[in-house]
Amino acid sequence: MKVLFAPDWRAGVPYQTLLAAALAELGVKVEFLAGYKRALALTRLVRAREFDVLHLHWPDAYYPRMHDGFDWWRQARFATDLALATRHHPLVFTAHNFAPHNRSGEFCEERNARAPFVQARAVIAHSAAARDQIVQQRGVPAERVHVIPHGDLSLPLGTAVPRPEARRRLDLPEGPLCLMFGTVEPYKGIEEVLAHWRAARPGAALFVVGKPCTPEYATQISELAQGLQNVSLRLDWMPDEQLGLWLSAADAVLFNYPQIFTSGAASLARSWGVPIILPKRLATLDLAEPSPFVQRFESFAADFAAALAGALATTPSFAAAADWRAATAWSRIARATAEVYARVLGAASVQPPQPPCAASPVS
Repeated sequence: MKVLFAPDWRAGVPYQTLLAAALAELGVKVEFLAGYKRALALTRLVRAREFDVLHLHWPDAYYPRMHDGFDWWRQARFATDLALATRHHPLVFTAHNFAPHNRSGEFCEERNARAPFVQARAVIAHSAAARDQIVQQRGVPAERVHVIPHGDLSLPLGTAVPRPEARRRLDLPEGPLCLMFGTVEPYKGIEEVLAHWRAARPGAALFVVGKPCTPEYATQISELAQGLQNVSLRLDWMPDEQLGLWLSAADAVLFNYPQIFTSGAASLARSWGVPIILPKRLATLDLAEPSPFVQRFESFAADFAAALAGALATTPSFAAAADWRAATAWSRIARATAEVYARVLGAASVQPPQPPCAASPVS
């Protein structure tokens, strides 16, 4: 079986690399659809490729914003492009997002967000709550939606190091430390967090760590944090080793998305055994609750202080997250994903390749 992953976003997201490696252990060959072509980008890219299943991950790669006056045309043609690209091959769509980030208000916004759901032969959701939302709000038949957890993203980072060592290597102060990490983007609710730290002065230092999506947004965040004694910004790209140090140094990790469908960053923090604080509204994030490692809050004004206190009272523990990492091991994720491929192809269950048989002794 040959599967084509689209788009090729391995450079910024480890998900595809880890899933492809685990699928290879089952005899499923994965290739990656790299590049971009003008006019019907997806159709033209797949035309010369041989594959059995097209597995789409982030569809907005095929109607990018280039701010050149033709964005409306890219957005208008996407649904047709997707239909043409999948005329002769089944489409499997992993719903990493319910709709693309930072794309609200665009021409054909709703049609483009809906197209992969309705055109896919199978949709992969990362939680039961996400599946229910897809069925109810995208109109996808329940039998076409398969729940497969988000895989363990801690593997490229190694294992945790002792907190004192991590803080020494990062030149961090002692005392409670709350971390927001990952690409610094508007959809993550950072502005509200900074406003709360300015007004309430919680009993933990806040570190915002990651590369901003644009220089303009970096300036905006820097201005909002200016003068805050208990807030530090480290606005730069983090290699895996440094990210592992930050997770080892933190007492808690904070997420404040106004809305999100799934979160690789939250899954990673859960794998690392760092207590997580996040809003109750993010119901589609399955983090194996109830757990002292997951503290939810209704609002910053109502109960954030209690959630922060609960997280700080829980000792970070990489070892304590072993069950979570086992439940999200890539061997399990790949097995379930391969079963989805087999189903859309009408094939029997995928079996791992067997070693050559040894010669039988003569009886």
